[in-house]
Amino acid sequence: MNLVYVPLLLGGIGQSEYGVYQMVGSIIAYLSIINSTFSAGATRFYCKYYALGDEEGMANTLGILKRIYRVAYVVVFTAAFVLMGVLSVVYQSSFSAWEIQESCIMLAVLALNLVLTMNNTISIACITAHEEFAFLKLSQLVTLVLQPVLILVFIHFQPFAFTVTLVQLFCNFLLRMVQQIFARRKLGMDDKLRYLDKGLEKQIMVFSGTIVLGVVADQIFWKTDQLIIGYMYGTSAVAIYSVGSQIVNAYSPLGFAVSSVFMPKVSELWHADHDMGAISVLFVKVSRVALYPLLAVLLGFIVFGQDFIRLWAGDGYGAAYWVAILEMAPFTIDVAQNIGLTILQVMDRYGFRAKMYLVAAILNIALTIVLAREFGIVGAAAASGIAILVSSGIVLNWYYQARVGLDMGLWWKSVLREILPLIALCVFGGFAWQPFASCGWGGLLVGLLCWAVAFTLISFFVCANDYEKELIKGGVWKVFRR
Repeated sequence: MNLVYVPLLLGGIGQSEYGVYQMVGSIIAYLSIINSTFSAGATRFYCKYYALGDEEGMANTLGILKRIYRVAYVVVFTAAFVLMGVLSVVYQSSFSAWEIQESCIMLAVLALNLVLTMNNTISIACITAHEEFAFLKLSQLVTLVLQPVLILVFIHFQPFAFTVTLVQLFCNFLLRMVQQIFARRKLGMDDKLRYLDKGLEKQIMVFSGTIVLGVVADQIFWKTDQLIIGYMYGTSAVAIYSVGSQIVNAYSPLGFAVSSVFMPKVSELWHADHDMGAISVLFVKVSRVALYPLLAVLLGFIVFGQDFIRLWAGDGYGAAYWVAILEMAPFTIDVAQNIGLTILQVMDRYGFRAKMYLVAAILNIALTIVLAREFGIVGAAAASGIAILVSSGIVLNWYYQARVGLDMGLWWKSVLREILPLIALCVFGGFAWQPFASCGWGGLLVGLLCWAVAFTLISFFVCANDYEKELIKGGVWKVFRR
């Protein structure tokens, strides 16, 4: 959706306004940590009491969460007010007077939007526990489609970043109202506090505390770059950097989709007899399969990315190509090894990853300040790439080998045999595409089709092992049997 929406939004409000929108979004993301922290706790404990048939426990869970959120609302609005003052002072040399004023208005609107989201967490917990996933996903899908359509309509009349946030607030209000009515009237949601269960309140707080470190690290790592760039170079630079970041955001789910279904298998192997040999083999198998779509996109983007960004975002966004490449390339290791995070969760060792990522986030900030000053937004992207490579590529791989017991030597030997022929194809494709560069959408689509065919043939006949070939044959056979 974003691949269609982003260029239309850029064309509608312009580079500077889009930069303001991304900047303020990065700031408000830190406040959203509060919601991310408690929403998981709401769902977990409500589902627990629902499974036990404990209606009092269900009501108490939601009632306690409402108590907690009342305090959180005050924190959000106070923090938003403080951030308005900080923003006005820190960015006065890189933002215009209008951009500062608009940013403050947007902070207030997005703070209110966050409070609405937090208020609806209890409804989502109830809907999830009753397994009304069809309604939940449908309501979210309607909002996902409706929101960009309304934004594009309204920015035609008011082409400003704050217009975008006002439409988001309106759509969020409608979504939350519909979901709350459904939860109360159809599911009979009861959020009245029967009595203050201090033990339950403590459990919710402790459980939420285990999540907050990872969420904080994630926000610091992926959002701080834009704040630093905005301070150094202004909103236009933030807009260009954000275009590259949108490519990375679209890239990362490719690997997660493959590994996310293997939690039961890992749990079975671990809890049955702690068979680390079998888990290592599974780790290699899943990672290799995850790498094929990742490499198809990464290496294809290296060949065709400059033309894609020129056609997609427009002229003046060339640096976004290098932003995307410098972040995507090292991030590929982390995404391909995503099943490793599942293994850490099953073995109850996920805390190391959260701590390591927090250190990586701090390293990223330090490197960004140094490299962005010398090399602009490309330097900021390089800083993120270095931090990802050191943390996920080196430190986490060492931890997998030395502390978890995975055979990382086997992983790297197997993966290199897969990667090297495809890198050679990328080099050849880069040279072959040069005479056709700077073409239009038609030429680019033909080039991408040729790339897809060549990548598939090399992957199957050169890179794939017997297990992967059987997977492909089985998938093709199922398609033709239909």
